[in-house]
Amino acid sequence: MFVDRDETRPFKNRTHIKGIEIKPSKKINRYFQLSKNMASNSPYGKLRHGAVLVKGGSIINASFNKDNFNSFGSRFRNHHYGHATHHAELGCVLGLSRSVTAGSALFVCRINRQGDFRFSKPCYMCHNTLKHVGVKKVYYTTNEGTIRMYKL
Repeated sequence: MFVDRDETRPFKNRTHIKGIEIKPSKKINRYFQLSKNMASNSPYGKLRHGAVLVKGGSIINASFNKDNFNSFGSRFRNHHYGHATHHAELGCVLGLSRSVTAGSALFVCRINRQGDFRFSKPCYMCHNTLKHVGVKKVYYTTNEGTIRMYKL
């Protein structure tokens, strides 16, 4: 179990998860364009995240973050850090059986008000949820405009 070194931080540190920078293909760019479109629909203000779940080249589900309580996510969140809200990553796997999500890949992005990509590595709660449902790879955007990927 990972232990947070700084108790004043609102979320657990995820530095133990090492993503590698990848050169995006046309297909990956298409998935990120869709996740960007989803993020632009988010009502959450300046933290607008969008996610797309893909398996075998087919899009299974897409979602964005909201400020609603999420009971499924609360199973994976330390209650000391507050309530589990509806994150984009959780929205992609909610209502799907593990047989559908197993072996899939998740593409998640965050955009600012100008529509530029921002850092969007899944939080500790989402990371554990994705691991639980069998997602194998997570692709996320960075502040530098690059795309990183890590395996679960």
